[in-house]
Amino acid sequence: MNIIVKNTTTLLGQALPPGSKSQTIRGLVLALLANGETILDNFLDSEDTLNALNVCKDLGAEVTVADNSRVIHGAGLPIQPVSTQINSGNSGITTRFVLPLLGLRKNTSQPIILDCGEQMRARPIKPLVDALRNLGLSIQYLETEGVLPVSVTGNLIGGDVEIEGITSQYISALLISLPCAPNDSNIIVKNLHERPYMEMTLNCLREQNIIFSHEKKGNDDIFHIKGNQRYQNFQTSIAGDFSSASYLIAAGALTQGSVEVQGMDMTDSQGDKKLISILQDMGADIDIMADRILIRGGKKLTGIKIDANDIPDLVPTLAVIGTHATGKTEIYNVRQARIKETDRIHSMTSGLSRLGGKIDEHPDGMTVYQSKLSGNRVNGYDDHRTVMALSIAGLLADGSTTIKDSEAINKTFPSFVEIMQSLGAKMEVRNGE
Repeated sequence: MNIIVKNTTTLLGQALPPGSKSQTIRGLVLALLANGETILDNFLDSEDTLNALNVCKDLGAEVTVADNSRVIHGAGLPIQPVSTQINSGNSGITTRFVLPLLGLRKNTSQPIILDCGEQMRARPIKPLVDALRNLGLSIQYLETEGVLPVSVTGNLIGGDVEIEGITSQYISALLISLPCAPNDSNIIVKNLHERPYMEMTLNCLREQNIIFSHEKKGNDDIFHIKGNQRYQNFQTSIAGDFSSASYLIAAGALTQGSVEVQGMDMTDSQGDKKLISILQDMGADIDIMADRILIRGGKKLTGIKIDANDIPDLVPTLAVIGTHATGKTEIYNVRQARIKETDRIHSMTSGLSRLGGKIDEHPDGMTVYQSKLSGNRVNGYDDHRTVMALSIAGLLADGSTTIKDSEAINKTFPSFVEIMQSLGAKMEVRNGE
């Protein structure tokens, strides 16, 4: 599947982004661990959340559909899997969150296999595996050292562990699972990246009245977690996804007209809401209201320096914005963007360069110079964020732009093209080209 984009000067209208992927999958995992009925309203229906749902079902949860909600019937602990073969697809968050949960199941002496999609197999898991081995699990790599698939036995018992914070998903996985271990735990996280996602997890723990403490000493984050705790069933409405909204917000700022992005809560803990303040600092005209954001396009943007450590998912979008801003835009301190679905620093440097963008690639980011873009055929690298960001670049480029491997948008934002079309974007999906 390809997305074809033609130069579009004006966008106008209202758009409602889907629910947060990060919150949806956290909600599913907590629902699995709780005893009773949990209701998740405004549920994100996408490839990643379907993978998470299937994992929860394989681990014993029952799921029913009610309009845009999901009702999850959890049986509490110990987890009672209905399969010894678990496949998390290409969802990084699902893969990493589920691994420690396999030490909270019944019959932990029986091996259970955790596998994933081809793309996820290329992403690192070793730091989390090493930590879990110190916390009671026995994990064996079945093919290649450091990546899935793995065979898991043993109990998650808790204890003391140190882990590198290159991705917040490692830490969130431990924070969610260790309260259920029989022993207290102490986690030392070295050089934590993506801090807002960790804060999102801590908010989940607070809402569940989980007992823990957190302090920061130098470059270390130190957590003490009381063991033998339990999660309770709950009902919540998933907040609008700022990561998905980022493409709509950027598109509104980079074209003429006005775009109103609805259903967004600026008090939510999602780190990617930072795009709004970044764009305002660059000169964009954006008004923030109670539950919506109004972007008036056509303003001159000026390049700035952006520390993107907390917002790696925004790197592709920021790179596109940089081509439209006067001077240069420096995106730095985000080396973890190289270990996402693809190496996003390289994919965006390559894609925007093919469109005429002038970009210097660095180990931890990129410098983007104001550039005149021209349509071309570019690789989407089967990465949803690369595909959607390059689609926004296509709006700015003269002529027509084709983004390959565009089915990746189904991972988090299946309605992306339809919503962009409703705003007036000259964008369409074509198969077989």
